Amino acid sequence: MRPALLGIDAGTSSVKVVAIDLEGHRIADCSVAYPTKTDGAGAEQDANLWWEALRTALAAVVSDLDVLAVAVTSQAPTFVAVDAAGRPTGPALTWLDRRAAHEASEIAAIVPDSRNGADPFFGTAKLLWLAEHRADSLDRAEAVLSTNGFLVRRLSGASVLDETTASLMQGFDEEAGDFPAALRAAVPALSLLPALVRPGDVVGEVTSAVSAETGLPVGTPVIAGGIDAIGSALEAGVLAPGDPLVDMTGFSSVTMLAVPRGAAVAGFIHSRHCVPEVDLLITAQVTAGATIDWVNGLDSAHDLRSADRILARPRPGRVTMVPSLAGERTPTWNASARGVLAGIDLTTDGTDLMLAAMEGNALALARDVDAMRSAGFTIDRLISTGGGASSDAWLQIKADVLGIPVFRPTSGHGAAQGAAMLAGIATGRISSFESLRGTSASIEAEFQPDPRTHEAYAAARVRFEELVAVS
Repeated sequence: MRPALLGIDAGTSSVKVVAIDLEGHRIADCSVAYPTKTDGAGAEQDANLWWEALRTALAAVVSDLDVLAVAVTSQAPTFVAVDAAGRPTGPALTWLDRRAAHEASEIAAIVPDSRNGADPFFGTAKLLWLAEHRADSLDRAEAVLSTNGFLVRRLSGASVLDETTASLMQGFDEEAGDFPAALRAAVPALSLLPALVRPGDVVGEVTSAVSAETGLPVGTPVIAGGIDAIGSALEAGVLAPGDPLVDMTGFSSVTMLAVPRGAAVAGFIHSRHCVPEVDLLITAQVTAGATIDWVNGLDSAHDLRSADRILARPRPGRVTMVPSLAGERTPTWNASARGVLAGIDLTTDGTDLMLAAMEGNALALARDVDAMRSAGFTIDRLISTGGGASSDAWLQIKADVLGIPVFRPTSGHGAAQGAAMLAGIATGRISSFESLRGTSASIEAEFQPDPRTHEAYAAARVRFEELVAVS
């Protein structure tokens, strides 16, 4: 059987499993979807479905492989309360759930200087909301686990909280590795969070019961992992300050820049990396990929994502879209923001709308890139990963809007492949983070900006920003 390292990424829409060889090259992969229940500001998932999807994906990947180690990354911060047997005591509150806005403000009054701001996205407020609205769930809970933590628990029996997830929690003191005493007193549910570990820590082994369910070998080392951003950064070779900006697009669109530990930019998301002494500066548009899927679903007879059809249209397009279909994150943190379409007439068709959706995401990203540059960071190229990277049209639009080259790596599978790399590093099967650079350096496609189109997009940003202001 072929030796392999396994990466699992439980995203917002699906779980993905990627197997790589000991040089970091992909061998096999499988993705299985699960639903999100939305109701107003609420966005919940059944954590049991994460496990069912993972079992299905593992069955498709591991049968002919000798799995040497497995690591888990995931959507974040998403939390689920579990009982002593690891069973959910209620639905998981996803990162998309925005019902804890009042609680986030209460926490800000206790810890006003948190590097990550007062928003329900940052997981601490979710615990306070659960205590008020789902007290029975917490009363029956032995622990509150992140998404990757839940799957680690199912695989190995170990309950852990990785430091990348912890760093996305409002009020968490990254230097102390804990929450301030005043915050612990105000949010008793923080006591249900498990012990803090590093993303690369081996925290347990695959149990015999799980082996029988999944085909994973008994005793396979299980690595804690972390937020999906660290997996995408690893896969793209973003390991140190000065490395390129990486773009990961699935349901949402997230970019990651490696920065010195402790760096901060107002309005951005900040997380530990899995690489020592390196942090990630993160931007996020909530519904970038989801907007593309929504537009594509408007015409069941055609795939509106066709690059030939999109790039044949004059650009910028004649329709302008603000693609904030479920609130917005960086840099405005406007929970009530909604999508805007301007310039529609009786001749507007589906391709016009798809072009507008792709342009809207790229124009929103341009604002974040400007803020990074104003903070002193050099952004001279973009590496694009995840499902959105498969679109030649979208990557060309990003290159033209940003005015920098955009690269699609040969691997391009995003967080799950990076998780597999982390499994190799954690167990010594891959020698070092730096040794991954060669694997990550292979480029499948390059998209160069057109200077005239870039100038036209610069002018189009004025109209776009006017619409953002009223969205």
